[in-house]
Amino acid sequence: MRSFERVPPALWVGLVLLVICWIAVPRFGTASNLANLSRVASILLLASLGQTLVIIVRGIDFSIGSAVALFSVTAVMTGAQYGTGGAFVLATLAVLALGLTNGVLIGVMQAPPFLVTLGSMIAVHGLCGAMVGGMPLDAPADIDFSTLVQASWLGLSAPLWMALGGFMLVGVMLRFTRFGRECFALGSNEAAAQLAGIPVRRRVVGAYLLNALLVAAAGAVLTSRLGSGQPNLYPGLPFEAIAACAIGGVPLAGGKGGALHALIGVVILTIVVNALVLLNLPSLVQNMLLGVVIVGAVLARQAGTATRRFRVFRAA
Repeated sequence: MRSFERVPPALWVGLVLLVICWIAVPRFGTASNLANLSRVASILLLASLGQTLVIIVRGIDFSIGSAVALFSVTAVMTGAQYGTGGAFVLATLAVLALGLTNGVLIGVMQAPPFLVTLGSMIAVHGLCGAMVGGMPLDAPADIDFSTLVQASWLGLSAPLWMALGGFMLVGVMLRFTRFGRECFALGSNEAAAQLAGIPVRRRVVGAYLLNALLVAAAGAVLTSRLGSGQPNLYPGLPFEAIAACAIGGVPLAGGKGGALHALIGVVILTIVVNALVLLNLPSLVQNMLLGVVIVGAVLARQAGTATRRFRVFRAA
């Protein structure tokens, strides 16, 4: 029973949703749809893993939608001169610069994460539009960005391997390294972490840099799929990533959570969105039902926490 109690409750919700959709939703279990699910989930998982890191240290990042657009625009504009590999490296550095800026403003200068990343989102969105004149920019004719999404190994696509690699990286880092333990301590009680000698500012900056690295990987996948520079590439990414974290059981107050919670939240969110699309429901109905699912998942987590506290109170 104790082993079952350690399993995130959202995991059981995800399994139930998977079975229901497999049986009741037409074409859900087809190979083509499952392949599409994996492609969508790989991008969202990379972003959600990064979001999990910053949430654990009591942060938030609304700028990741603009960050993937920055990656896309930078890669396309530099592809002709530096080739695909060089363009992706330069685009990654641009996203890391954004992450470093956010980390320094929040961790070193103690600015509010909400306002800093919201401002970054708006500023970088405007920058991307200015770089390409407000219109999508096609990649040069002699540059093929699609190599990344077309590559596969052992039957799995390269984007899925990237997502699995990000999952392992974040999971091992949070569970088995000093950096992970100090991030949890910082998120639980910043004052106590400072008294314990934890370099709070460096850990916050590190979390935002790792978040930027994972977001850059998501940007590489999106750019490879589209083959163009899009100033409005994925504006809803930060909100979907935050929703996936909340659904999976990562408390937005910080100090708790992990890679498994992000993965579960991404799977649930992807399944729900895909099922609503396959059922051909109007977009307004889709948004309404998706909002209900997100709020319901958060309330279920709150109910579970209250139940555990009641048990501890009775035992005492």
